[in-house]
Amino acid sequence: MPYNSVPVDTSGLPLCFSRMPVRIHRDKEEIQRFTLELVNNTKEEGSKAHKHALYRHAVTGPDLNVYALSWCEADLEKMKLLIEFIELIWAHDDVTEEDPLEDAISECEQLRRAMYEEYDDEPVADNQFGLRIKRFRDIRNRMKAIDSVGWVEIQDTMEEWLPIDKLLKNWDNLEEYLDLRKVHVGNNVMTSFIRWAMGIHLTKDELTFIQPYTDAVGIWLGLMNDFMSWKRERTQPTDRIMNSVYLLMNQYKLPEDASIDMVRGILIKQEGKVLEQSKVLHETPGLSTGLRAYIDNLEYYAGATFYWSLLAPRYAKPQSFDVDN
Repeated sequence: MPYNSVPVDTSGLPLCFSRMPVRIHRDKEEIQRFTLELVNNTKEEGSKAHKHALYRHAVTGPDLNVYALSWCEADLEKMKLLIEFIELIWAHDDVTEEDPLEDAISECEQLRRAMYEEYDDEPVADNQFGLRIKRFRDIRNRMKAIDSVGWVEIQDTMEEWLPIDKLLKNWDNLEEYLDLRKVHVGNNVMTSFIRWAMGIHLTKDELTFIQPYTDAVGIWLGLMNDFMSWKRERTQPTDRIMNSVYLLMNQYKLPEDASIDMVRGILIKQEGKVLEQSKVLHETPGLSTGLRAYIDNLEYYAGATFYWSLLAPRYAKPQSFDVDN
């Protein structure tokens, strides 16, 4: 049962068509304070990363803090370290998603190597990216010191996620696209954060058992992110577009609005599959306390991302953040 969070009532939101549960951490004010302090202390004022971060957090307030929502049952001190880690990744993602693919892949490889102590002697650039590498190494050491087993799981999922752009291509169909999108959306990384932040250590058999459900949630998250972020992504300067709205527009020669509606319908259908699997899992006898807590928090994470994406200005009112703006 939840200890660190309280439910969020979404019944009054006319555009909230998801049935996923939403909860928020009881320490949301402290989490918001820490988030803003971190943003202002670690990002160069006026930089693209700083502008993105402020728009993500400063205008939303504690009731819409993405961390307090997404990891609502996390230990508070672990949450703070997790925020440091995610903010660094988010800054990296916001900047590199508009870089040429070759440059983005190169920077992802450097960040990947920063997960391992054996590369710590490698020189880093004297710029913002170099500072991110140094901070990444420091955060890595602190996370590993708290829970080395959980850190290895995070490391493994990051190893899968960071080079994912190398697999991008022109997709032939939605099924093929979603098979990679569930990884590209960061689902395995974010769910490993749940386990680390809550001190949940699942056995290999338990992780294998729950993987079909985790994958179903990942497909839902990919579709949800595509649906919510299309308004932002449709005008981004980039040489690659990873969005099912765009894919269906091209595959079926659909007008934009029709493709958006089609993705919404597919998303609702996928949510039904997720909730049905969740019901079966909750009725399954003999599951460990840790696995049951993990199943619950997968749902809370999914519900949080929908709720935040629906209301946060990052997607509702996307802005351009060129450095000279």
